[in-house]
Amino acid sequence: MLILLIVALAALTLFLFYLWIIHPDTSRREECLAFSRWDFAHRGLWDLEKGIPENSLPAFRRAAERGFAIELDVHLTRDGELVVFHDDTLTRMCGRDETVESLTWEQLSCCRLLNTDYRIPKLSEVLKLVSGRVPLLIELKLPTGDMSLCPRLRDELNTYHGQYLIESFNSLGLRWYRRNCPSVLRGQLATRYAPSQGLDALLKFLSTTLMVNCLSRPDFIAYNYQHATGLGFRLNHRLYKIPVFVWTVRSRLAYTNCQERYGAVIFENFLPEKVNTR
Repeated sequence: MLILLIVALAALTLFLFYLWIIHPDTSRREECLAFSRWDFAHRGLWDLEKGIPENSLPAFRRAAERGFAIELDVHLTRDGELVVFHDDTLTRMCGRDETVESLTWEQLSCCRLLNTDYRIPKLSEVLKLVSGRVPLLIELKLPTGDMSLCPRLRDELNTYHGQYLIESFNSLGLRWYRRNCPSVLRGQLATRYAPSQGLDALLKFLSTTLMVNCLSRPDFIAYNYQHATGLGFRLNHRLYKIPVFVWTVRSRLAYTNCQERYGAVIFENFLPEKVNTR
């Protein structure tokens, strides 16, 4: 009987510790929920059939003009410029087997997106174009783990007067913002990854289960809606009632389901029928 009691107490202690590890920052729930009425155009409102590539100035202009909030990705170039680009390498979008971080802005400015006339934009250009018309959801891209992007982004956004939030898969980047820019709403990006081994497997497990929340203490969760079934996600959503942004929704049926179950929807490949009426 004593052994069973000890085991039960140990299990309870471990569960309570787990609850502490995955605990988000719930103090600004209402502030985050204000963004839930927006639908976020994933990498802008791009349309390849119309010659408008993702993360391009015309994609962002089109989203802002139609009243959609914008999700975008930010990298830091070798010479310290903030550029809006999703992938770690230029292979898919520009046909060059080089990383964004290894090149200067001058070198990147020569690249064209998917053989169009459009180049990779600077973040400053996007901020000027949007000019506060719609909220921005800015993903921190930190492929090398170098946190130099964070203070550079902070300085860039200090003079921007529009609404924005930040998000990242990298909990250390979010921790930097938590410590140095606590007023900025931050979100932990997560999904369920393909199986792997070693340290990489451990890091992916901690991310999927949202145990990285102990570092980032996010104000919201940005989760792949197709994998939003794990215990960590459910506890954050149901127990802690943290705002949820789901990605990437690519059909009206999935959009309707996500709209009913979660908060903000990050979409692409279709247009939601209603704009910002929730």
